[in-house]
Amino acid sequence: MGALGHFLERQGIPTAGISLVREHTEIIRPPRALWVTFELGRPLGKPDDAAFQTRVLRAQLDMLTRTDGPLLVDYPEHVEGEVDLTGWACPIGLAPRPGDTLGAEIARLTTWYDRAVAARARTTVGTSGLDMPAAGRLVTEALEGALPPALALKLAIDDLRAFYLEAASAFPDPGTSKTRKAWFWDETLFGKALLALQPKLAASADPNHKALGTLTMIPATERYRLETPT
Repeated sequence: MGALGHFLERQGIPTAGISLVREHTEIIRPPRALWVTFELGRPLGKPDDAAFQTRVLRAQLDMLTRTDGPLLVDYPEHVEGEVDLTGWACPIGLAPRPGDTLGAEIARLTTWYDRAVAARARTTVGTSGLDMPAAGRLVTEALEGALPPALALKLAIDDLRAFYLEAASAFPDPGTSKTRKAWFWDETLFGKALLALQPKLAASADPNHKALGTLTMIPATERYRLETPT
């Protein structure tokens, strides 16, 4: 925007911008910039505080009368503490839809997972050697037919669990680790699939399947859900 300001000024149009990163503005040296100490993405400071935002805008517009640029003016007010942004995140439709499948849910989450991996440059997904649609099919087949080998099923479940939680960390409002886990068990088809699969594993004559169902697949903190209708 600083470079655009120089272009507009050459056309006779005065400009004034708001700077959130002082170091960048000092290099670009736009015609006029008001530097604020607010968090990135909040150039006007406090959401839902019209008086505060108006003061910021007036300070910016007042710079248009000055011709001694390039200017970098410090805005004197600061936002103390964290601002409550509950409800300000962009809503996204991730709830299961009528007739939805586990495969469709995984497909919807893939973009968010990709964003999380790009931001962190790492992932814990990959121990099963399967892509996520294939891992999802393995879980669906276990629910609907014969159980696959216990180790293959465990690794697919572990990968999918990591995939879901990493995807959730990239949501517009990712919440906390606790709220993401609540979303996983309360709202996803995969969480419901694990709860439905547990009795089948627990009743298996295969000791490895039984161990997966009774010991490791459902965390102790979530086992109360096995006795609660979903």
